Amino acid sequence: MNRGFFITGTDTDVGKTVVTAGLLATLRKRGYDIGLMKPFQTDFIEAEGRLLSPDLEFVLKFVDLETDYDLMNPIRLREPLAPSVAAEVEGVEIDLTKVDRAYEELLELHQGLIVEGAGGLMVPLAKNFLTPDLVKSFELPIIIVARPNLGTINHTVLTVKVARELGIKVLGVIINGLKEAEAGVAEKTNPEVIAELADVPILGIVPYIEDLDSNADKVDLARIFEENVEIDKITNSLQVTLNI
Repeated sequence: MNRGFFITGTDTDVGKTVVTAGLLATLRKRGYDIGLMKPFQTDFIEAEGRLLSPDLEFVLKFVDLETDYDLMNPIRLREPLAPSVAAEVEGVEIDLTKVDRAYEELLELHQGLIVEGAGGLMVPLAKNFLTPDLVKSFELPIIIVARPNLGTINHTVLTVKVARELGIKVLGVIINGLKEAEAGVAEKTNPEVIAELADVPILGIVPYIEDLDSNADKVDLARIFEENVEIDKITNSLQVTLNI
């Protein structure tokens, strides 16, 4: 049992933040006191003199969290690069103790956490420190977000195998952004092939949601995830209790 899980992807722009928002909204709607953490954010945005995380801002459209922003996102960097590279370009040094302290404080505030990574599994976060090092320091299993189309088998199976070789538990895969009307043979067969080759559960297939960012107030993301993701398989792994 664990106090949360880590969301990683097979690549960048596969929808990790959508899945993070959907899972968090669903679990909190069910009554679980689950918090949010985005340890590393590159390509931050500025609004009213504040530096903000676009990923956090997206998730907060769907969940009501009043947790300290700098705890949820302790490291924000300007350049849209891997965190270690962005830090080098900006001439700053990443303080990993700041990340560790934020994680521990968040666990004091919430029964569990969803932690969203940056990019794929093997992204460098600091000097000699990759995403798997962060996952293992948090002692969390991972959920892998994958795209539905051609090429996803290779990326997903590789991610699962590398994670396991590094001693990381894989809860399963969520395929995100399926356009049902446009689905061809690849999209229809990929989930079964991934499950067989990687020996991993497919926890859900989330449909593509049109203009999700601009229509957040009209989208019931929790309902969509309840209907398309096996939430019970995820909650069965959590060492948390209902807070209702």
